[in-house]
Amino acid sequence: MPSFLHSLKKAFFFWQKGTILGVDIGASSIKVALIEKVEEKIFLRNYGELVLGPSVDLSAGQTTNLTPERVSEELSALLKELKISPTRTFIAIPVSASLLSVVELPNVSEKEMRSMVPIEARKYIPVPLNEVSLDWWALPGRLAEKNDAPKTEGEAPHLEKVEVIIAAIHNEVVKKYESIKRNAHISGAPAQFEIEIFSALRAIATKDMPTSLFIDMGALTTKFALVDGGTIHASHVTAIGGQDITAGIARSQGITFAQAETMKCTFGTVGDNEGRDVLAVAELLLASIMNEAIRFVEGYEMKHGKKISKVVLVGGASKLLGVEKIINKTFSAVTVERGLPFSQLDTPVFLNKTLEANGPSYATALGVALKGLE
Repeated sequence: MPSFLHSLKKAFFFWQKGTILGVDIGASSIKVALIEKVEEKIFLRNYGELVLGPSVDLSAGQTTNLTPERVSEELSALLKELKISPTRTFIAIPVSASLLSVVELPNVSEKEMRSMVPIEARKYIPVPLNEVSLDWWALPGRLAEKNDAPKTEGEAPHLEKVEVIIAAIHNEVVKKYESIKRNAHISGAPAQFEIEIFSALRAIATKDMPTSLFIDMGALTTKFALVDGGTIHASHVTAIGGQDITAGIARSQGITFAQAETMKCTFGTVGDNEGRDVLAVAELLLASIMNEAIRFVEGYEMKHGKKISKVVLVGGASKLLGVEKIINKTFSAVTVERGLPFSQLDTPVFLNKTLEANGPSYATALGVALKGLE
């Protein structure tokens, strides 16, 4: 039973020199980020985005369903335009093409856990385990202590159970993305893979960050992740994204999708005229997203007795002007901010404003590239 995450840990135990390409193949665009570590600094060598809609006679911002062969063509064209030829390539795999479960297991040795996890995984994975790449890792123990365990002063509490994240990707999905890399004629070593939500968090989360809710707003879906101590502890996905906001504006204003997308990107939810029209639609759709977020957060807080301290926004749809104020109406007691993934890199000063504005949408591409430095 292959383990894609474990294989990465083994493959890159020794850091290798050269440029690392991170690829994020989304529903409406492909984003790439090229980085390189020189001594103790990480440099951004290049980055870029190819919007997919126009290539299949759709508008920018509309989601597509391209064949792997067509994705390879578009990715190859983007890299050729950017003159990118990486040493290594890391590709983010959509959450929709993977399975993530958080389970409670007895607090046993790692050896015992290795034999226990596949048995537990069968409850959550609807296909034979030999058809998936499976990995797992235990979260920092925070569950109930044994009531009958003797305690002495200064003794660390013993936990009866621990939470374990089980992650699985179907082998056919891995083959699909391997073929995309191969057919895109990307140079360098074979591609490595990671589930996108972990990539996005790597670009933003830090070990000293308080318990936070990450909201990754894409064109097709919105993904939630609860992070504590720099580690993901729970995740959830809802099928509402930036495309829905644009479509809602188009319907309410009687305009085309392309006109609505321009209106959304130009004015956002601020301003007296167009901004007010965008706000009316965005508030309605974001209310549905926030209802999902509230249920997700409340379930976590009730189980663990911990309150979130921050909400961090990433993803292309999070660039909507004024979106923080709308979300802050739901999470009024915490800070709401956009993630700034490029801030941890060494970048040209003249690009600071551009990278700050575009950063949220590159969290996944940059995060999966940073995987190559671990």
